[in-house]
Amino acid sequence: MGQGCGHCCSSMATTASWLHPVHPTVGSLVDHRDDYAATAVYKWPDDPAAGFCGRWSKPPEEPIGSLHIDAKRYNLSPLSLGGSHHIFDINLHDGEMSQANVSNYYRLCKDHLGLHVTTSCFTAWRKSKKANGFSKVIPAITATEDDRTRIFFFDDNLEWDGLQDSSGICNLRDAKTGEFIAFTEGQNGFFRDTAARHTVIYHSTKYRNVLVKANILDAMEDPDYFSNIIKRFSSPSDKLIVFMDVNSTIVCNDTVQAKDLTNTLLSTMFEFVEFRPRASMQLHFDGNTPISIDKKKTMKQLVKDMTSSDRDAYASFWTPERCWRLYTELEAKGDVTWSGQKDPFPLKACQDLFDNYLASLPKVITRDGIAGSWFRMYDSLQGRHTIVLNSFGVDTRKVVLATVPDERRVLHLTVNYELWDERDKRTFSEQFPRPT
Repeated sequence: MGQGCGHCCSSMATTASWLHPVHPTVGSLVDHRDDYAATAVYKWPDDPAAGFCGRWSKPPEEPIGSLHIDAKRYNLSPLSLGGSHHIFDINLHDGEMSQANVSNYYRLCKDHLGLHVTTSCFTAWRKSKKANGFSKVIPAITATEDDRTRIFFFDDNLEWDGLQDSSGICNLRDAKTGEFIAFTEGQNGFFRDTAARHTVIYHSTKYRNVLVKANILDAMEDPDYFSNIIKRFSSPSDKLIVFMDVNSTIVCNDTVQAKDLTNTLLSTMFEFVEFRPRASMQLHFDGNTPISIDKKKTMKQLVKDMTSSDRDAYASFWTPERCWRLYTELEAKGDVTWSGQKDPFPLKACQDLFDNYLASLPKVITRDGIAGSWFRMYDSLQGRHTIVLNSFGVDTRKVVLATVPDERRVLHLTVNYELWDERDKRTFSEQFPRPT
């Protein structure tokens, strides 16, 4: 489908006190599913002064696997694709009803706590040339609303032109009117901020929305990465809806290719290093297929282009010696920058950052490849807030299986399923086990 799937890291320790972690600290290299038994004792804050105050002193006594959704109330269409899984379709792209359904989607996320999955419509996004206005729908709530809902959206592909027709991944829609809300800096109260090493955040004085251009390296390095951002831009009394991308946001793409840490780190870093040639050029490097470069591309994309006909060449490319030679050659022929930055990013700066990560990441790597900061955040919010994995692909299921004890308790939404091509429909359907 629109995106692939991958893996990357975990380390559990003490989180911010107001977030109330719900299960004990665990070490690295664990299967997170073992931490969630049906008989687990959950701890819920009863004292409002302590932070979030849930509706119950313990989770509702509900059978494992049960989930109750009023499809008519939210204008959903049930899809019979996954046996005992709860799968519904919602129209967010076609006609006037799609605007009204933004409100339904918002109410659904607000009313049903816990983990959801929304599989967005890649077909609509692709046909629009990947414009914001046809990408992942994120409800926007004005700051004057009576309720205390705050909405976060974490995605590594956010772009800050922020207009409906500009390229990007965020279809920010007013939850009442369904109209697109521009999030360019200076419009609709949006301001730019930063977090960790590489993360950019746009938050608004007019809307209760926080847009986070996440960085998988930041998420890998700091087990409190997501929790700290949420704490910084919300209040303890807020009801949170957290929309979360998967690939390169909470999962590192390259770990599924069995690379060691050095190789994985190099390929991940090259995903953020951008090269713009001073003039159109041909690149001949190490006997790989010559390629033409006439516009800005990431160094990782250049490596993919050079090795597109040889999978083994791509897999073996990621050594420090080879990467630094490529870096040196390109630096002499154009401008090299870190994604989202304007200043040059010289080889020495890249090597120093690489060494820094190489020293810190072994402490937080897990076999699942999912950032430990994801589990820390989920543990802190489950039961009182809503967390929505929002992707164009089926990469979400691996995260679901690693996060909850019973995937049948997870609500799945597809967006405009009737617009999907047959391959995407088949791939989506095949991820769910059929009853025997």
